[in-house]
Amino acid sequence: MKTMKVNDIVTAALGIALVFLATWLLKVPNGIQGYFNLGDGFLLLFASVLNPFLAFMVGGVGSALADITGGYGMYALFTLLIKGMEAVLVSWLVCRGRSSFRYVAYILGGLLMVGGYFLADAYINQSWQLSLTGIPGNLVQAAAGYVIALAAYPLLQKRMHRHPDMHHKTV
Repeated sequence: MKTMKVNDIVTAALGIALVFLATWLLKVPNGIQGYFNLGDGFLLLFASVLNPFLAFMVGGVGSALADITGGYGMYALFTLLIKGMEAVLVSWLVCRGRSSFRYVAYILGGLLMVGGYFLADAYINQSWQLSLTGIPGNLVQAAAGYVIALAAYPLLQKRMHRHPDMHHKTV
């Protein structure tokens, strides 16, 4: 069984908390039962430095908990899967590519999120046409997440390398 570094587990816990807070604290309803939030920025940020499993936990769990506690429980399972897979995709692409590949990974992750919520909205609202109205807000949310992640990445990268001895401890 592969072990995880203590630093990665702690970073993932911090990521879950920040994604939850950024999603839950600032919600702007979009008119079709969903809402705009800033959680994607932290999802993308933490997915850039964690393995795909921990990235899924940060993106999926942090976001789904915000849906449950914020009155959008009907989206929680969709959110767990959509945001979790968005984070896995970004993590996987960043791990496989160079550091500069983050830019492309963030765009692809955002597009996965927009497409996922298009399908979720169509199912929940029983209307493809109504689901189309959520796309502009989700694109803005993806763009805001892109900017937040790019701006904050140097800070998190610095934190991840501040204590080199932490990288050797495993659980």
